[in-house]
Amino acid sequence: MTKREMLKPFSWGIVSGCVATAIVAFSAGWVVTSSARDHQVQTALIGGQASICAKLVQDHRQATGDVTDLLGYQASDARDTLAKTFAIALPGQETADAGVISACSDMLNKAASAN
Repeated sequence: MTKREMLKPFSWGIVSGCVATAIVAFSAGWVVTSSARDHQVQTALIGGQASICAKLVQDHRQATGDVTDLLGYQASDARDTLAKTFAIALPGQETADAGVISACSDMLNKAASAN
C-alpha cells in the first residue's frame, strides 16, 4: 500500500469534518453573517431611539396633563403625530428615521395598553 492510499481516508475525514463543522456552526447560530449582524445593529439602533422618543412623549404628557387615549387603532394618528414630534434625528439626518417613528408609536400603544 502506498503512502497516498494510506492518507486517503484521513483526507476524506478532514474534508467531511470541515463540512459538518460549517453546517453545525451556521445552524446553531455560532457564525453570524454580515447581513444578519447589520440587521441586528439597525434593530438595536431603532429600539434605542424609539425608547427615548416614547419617554419624551410620556414626560410631555405628564407635564401638560394630556390624558388623550393612545390605545388601539383609532388612536394611531395621535400616536404617530406624537412620535413624529418627539423622535430625534441623529446628527447627519434631516429628519428622524421612519422606523424610529413607527417603533415609538408601537411603544406608545403598548404603554397605553399596560395602563
